[in-house]
Amino acid sequence: MGKKKKSKSLRPWCWYCEKDFEDDKVLVTHQRAKHFKCEVCNKKLTTAGGMAVHAQQVHKVDITQ
Repeated sequence: MGKKKKSKSLRPWCWYCEKDFEDDKVLVTHQRAKHFKCEVCNKKLTTAGGMAVHAQQVHKVDITQ
């Protein structure tokens, strides 16, 4: 008999591009660099909600998908 394969644990994944990552820290770094960067001033934010608030308060622009 051989060794049993352990079930693969769930890895954190990006909701926006469906890539998976080693841990949450790498996922957050990816999202800040790729998905939550202000197109006007290049500020990196941590969440989509933060991005929307930033755009509205700083640039007076509404973000739509």
